[in-house]
Amino acid sequence: MRHDSQRGSALVIAVIVIMVMAVIGVAMLRFGARELAGSTALQRQQALSACADAGRQIILSQFRAVGPPPTELPALDQPIDPSTGTRVVGGHYDSPGVVVAQVSALPETAFGPDRGGVNSLGNRIFVTGGGAKPMKVIVHCQVGGQAGDPTSGRQLEVEFGLRFGI
Repeated sequence: MRHDSQRGSALVIAVIVIMVMAVIGVAMLRFGARELAGSTALQRQQALSACADAGRQIILSQFRAVGPPPTELPALDQPIDPSTGTRVVGGHYDSPGVVVAQVSALPETAFGPDRGGVNSLGNRIFVTGGGAKPMKVIVHCQVGGQAGDPTSGRQLEVEFGLRFGI
């Protein structure tokens, strides 16, 4: 009579194989979920960046219009994409009671000397307060929030400097 020492090992091997396959499956699902989350975050970040650029273009277009000086422009509150609730608004990030100027003047030396100004030995212009004025612009974007509520939705605030004038 022969006793087979391998008896019942097929069941143990099958259980081990199923466990290994289950671990691999769970790992693949978690990896896929992380990739999807990263992709969604990148898409939202790109939407906010596009909103900030659109806000910058809106502000600069108001600079070119004949009207009040740039520092007296009213704060923006414009929808960019109604389907996603993307808006360009004035004020600071996540601050409902804080009112800030969308455009404010900076000191004349904020960006160094005005390289675009007229400055040669034969042709000098000495005008107090002349030349391009350095300014700070704040653009605040809100995606998916409720209009009038700056604490809702995803937000991005961008500040940039520019010189405006001749």
